[in-house]
Amino acid sequence: MFIKEVTFIIPAYNEEKSIGQLIDRIKMLYPDADILVVDNNSSDRTSEIATSRGVRVIFEGKQGKANAMMTGFRNMETEYAVMMDADLTYDPKDSRVLIDALKDEGADVVLGSRIRGEREDGAISGLNMVGNRILSITASFLYTPVSDVCTGHWAFSRAAVERIIDCGLKYSGFELEAEMFSRLSRSGFKILEVPISYRKRADEPKLSSFPDGFRIFRALILERLKLKGV
Repeated sequence: MFIKEVTFIIPAYNEEKSIGQLIDRIKMLYPDADILVVDNNSSDRTSEIATSRGVRVIFEGKQGKANAMMTGFRNMETEYAVMMDADLTYDPKDSRVLIDALKDEGADVVLGSRIRGEREDGAISGLNMVGNRILSITASFLYTPVSDVCTGHWAFSRAAVERIIDCGLKYSGFELEAEMFSRLSRSGFKILEVPISYRKRADEPKLSSFPDGFRIFRALILERLKLKGV
């Protein structure tokens, strides 16, 4: 089973309430997969809990999800990678659908669309739904059709990961997904979407709707202005 060829990369910042449950569920569903938690300078028990589960834990002291993901990408040892937020809003069960699209449909990158899938009531606020819609329309116009450019559940081929490592990531905040989508689209990689489920976060969301939404929009525009493949 090619799940042995998959690394689950989990960027985590102060996620002690959820990281243990997430790891346990991934291990139950995919016992042969590699699990890599990148502790992004947490001040709580995130690393302690992850380590107690017997998974790989790497520290990334430079704040920002992009920095954590770059560390994860550089330390993956498999042919495929799955990126998943640590807050239990995404169901690891859906990861199989993303991985299957990489393997069976020849995709280089697969996004899990919360918009096309089932969402728990209150999982995405009305304001964030509107913002995500605007950002996804912008991304579709500038690059390739997408319904949920801000999703935190992705799957990558080794070639796509190596491209990200080669070109680097400029933005350290919530622009990560928009930047990866932009760069991989311009580089000619085959990008697909599949429906996934999405649950409400247990505590307060870390995203600030207006400031972060503007930064994501700006990243989409600025990346489009660059030369193809850069």
